[in-house]
Amino acid sequence: MREGLTAVVSIKHSDPKFESQTKVKLISPEVDSIVGSVSYEGLMSYFDANPPVAKRILEKALNAARAREAARKAREAVRKTALTGGGLPGKLADCSDRDPANTELYIVEGDSAGGSAKQGRDRKFQAILPIRGKLINVEKARLDKVLQNNEIRTMITAIGTGIGDGEGEGAFDLNKLRYHKIIIMTDADVDGSHIRTLLLTFFYRQMHQLVKQGYVYIAQPPLYSVTRKKRTDYVDDDAQLNRILLQNGTEEVRLKNLADGREFTPKQLEEILTLLESLDKYATFIRRQGGDFADYVEKRDADHAFPVYLIKVREGNEESVHYFDALPAVEQFKAENPDLYGDGETREQAEKARKQSRRAVGVDLHLESKAIGELLGKLAKKGLAVDHYAAQDAPLFELTEGEGERAIVKPLFSIPEILDGVKTVGKKGMQIYRFKGLGEMDAKELFETTMNPVKRKLLRIDLTDAVEAEEMFVRLMGDEVEPRRQFIEDNALNVRNLDV
Repeated sequence: MREGLTAVVSIKHSDPKFESQTKVKLISPEVDSIVGSVSYEGLMSYFDANPPVAKRILEKALNAARAREAARKAREAVRKTALTGGGLPGKLADCSDRDPANTELYIVEGDSAGGSAKQGRDRKFQAILPIRGKLINVEKARLDKVLQNNEIRTMITAIGTGIGDGEGEGAFDLNKLRYHKIIIMTDADVDGSHIRTLLLTFFYRQMHQLVKQGYVYIAQPPLYSVTRKKRTDYVDDDAQLNRILLQNGTEEVRLKNLADGREFTPKQLEEILTLLESLDKYATFIRRQGGDFADYVEKRDADHAFPVYLIKVREGNEESVHYFDALPAVEQFKAENPDLYGDGETREQAEKARKQSRRAVGVDLHLESKAIGELLGKLAKKGLAVDHYAAQDAPLFELTEGEGERAIVKPLFSIPEILDGVKTVGKKGMQIYRFKGLGEMDAKELFETTMNPVKRKLLRIDLTDAVEAEEMFVRLMGDEVEPRRQFIEDNALNVRNLDV
């Protein structure tokens, strides 16, 4: 009956008596009788006047009781699979050390990666548990359904703590934790992110103390392997790879500005490349919204202020992009084109407009426009005029690779070609391989890059704001579709770094 119920009872008492030192429960008998009688009379009066509500509450209580009993039986079945010795899951490759403070459990996506992890691990303190497929979403499913999932049951048995917040056999007990590091290791792709989210939802809901006490981690596998001159290095992300390419390229090239014949020093070239790399991130963002960055730069006004709003119009298979300097111009465009936004006086009109082929999407660029203006201003001070961002008919710069007769001179017709040219030189003699999944690494690679305590990177999950975390799990993983859709619609255009 009380499941999901919240009540606030205000009591003033001269000599309160509590159940324990933690003061969880007030046990003064006179208070119990007063609250009980007032609640009884109020509820009975309300139920007499509202029989349908009383019936629904009774049905809810019965369903909760059935689910609770099914969950108890399922939890008991999980507990009986054993927490020690030969009762551990067959998929678990356990470690030899029995001190939880020294041990760690890797929960690995897929049997292939699990096999590599088992072969490459340090058997003394590293245990491996492969899981297959996507777990059940514990935010939506009833507990008895959750506990029927084989992967969930296997994890509960391997970790050893039990689950839930209740008491009795099978309930969560942190003292029974078998590993002080629970490490989620999934592929660096969309499916891997989804599996990681489902695992975090399970831990947050059913093993909350593991998250709260900081026992849950996320492994950070590298994205690339880079081989040069018989030496292989592992690179975490695109930003690190770009830094390596630019560093290698800078050592091999010289850049000359043909407007005045001046050759940039290595330090100046390095500063220019840093600015261009930052600018390229904004250019990529503009392109993802449907715009062309060179065109965006051309739309600046006489004071070198850049457009602060972009609207992409899609009509059938055709797309067009419009730039605006201020919000009033945007509002005027919307007023002149009401059909683009699915507006209508009735729901039927709005739905009809949404289904038509002519649609518009707007993006606020206030932050981007300011940053782009500052970066281009810094480039201009170094001799790279903003007018030369787009490709010109005559070459603007010369990029020279090598020395003497073997030197290779390449003309550059725009500012972005400087960054691309140096990266191209930096790639020479280098083999770059992008890992699509953990299963592509052999046992030695997986250990050295992701599991070796000396070299690996782990991301610890901290619960810094319990209220915000609770709201986020309910919104993104719960039964209600509308809050999740609203969150996606509100934040889709705010994404700045997307790797899908």
